[in-house]
Amino acid sequence: MPVLCETIGRERFLHSLGAMHFATALAHRHGEEPVRAATAGLLHDCGRFASIEQIEAEARRRAVVLPPEDRPYAKVWHALLSADVAASDFGVTDESVLRAIRLHPTGEAEMSRLDRIIFLADYIEPTRHFDGLMELRRLAERDLDNAFRHALECKLRHIRDQGRPLHPRSLRALAAVGGSIGEV
Repeated sequence: MPVLCETIGRERFLHSLGAMHFATALAHRHGEEPVRAATAGLLHDCGRFASIEQIEAEARRRAVVLPPEDRPYAKVWHALLSADVAASDFGVTDESVLRAIRLHPTGEAEMSRLDRIIFLADYIEPTRHFDGLMELRRLAERDLDNAFRHALECKLRHIRDQGRPLHPRSLRALAAVGGSIGEV
């Protein structure tokens, strides 16, 4: 873990520990394999460096291909790089863990229980602070699907309200769960 802390910095490392904690708790609660959830939670940001330029350079160095759909959305590039780093530097071979890492910032129309757990754990871990967070954490304990839909709606409203474009994967995820954020 010292290597991970040095790579991503103390603040992001604490975020990742929090995501690991919530992912493990949600896995126990909702019948997912806890070790998979803990691994994905801990490593979901292992390729998130200080700047977009560093992420892009490291992705190039590692020959991580950014799909055309992702090119306009620099804030999600770290997820693809993180999956590569998790596999090559930390020995993760479980494709379900790598997929959850890749999808954690955006979601997707077809999401496994592990995918939804990691999306949520990233969003509701202890270093986060926003209105409605405690209610969302309680909902995640009771109802994973509704918590995922609610978290996705909140996240996309926030992105939209900042004037940033919404990723097509996120819009597909929103449609798949019957969510709405009003005018897009």
